[in-house]
Amino acid sequence: MIGIGLAQLIMLVMLIGVSSVCSLWFYTFWRERRREVKRRRIAILCRICGCTYAIPHKSPHITVCPSCGSKNERGGLPPI
Repeated sequence: MIGIGLAQLIMLVMLIGVSSVCSLWFYTFWRERRREVKRRRIAILCRICGCTYAIPHKSPHITVCPSCGSKNERGGLPPI
């Protein structure tokens, strides 16, 4: 059998806990970043009133703003 002391056992458990928390944090950060990029790809900023609205991917190249009715070209929001 492998002899392990109490101090090594505590360090091992702490290492596993810290690594799992860091892994979850990195995964959450990566997932939120992907969602934000997707949101910015489908969003349009009206050039007249400044309203931001979302459109589906398979919509026409020119859309109408729901707030003021002006026509806007599909281009997405600028990156953060």
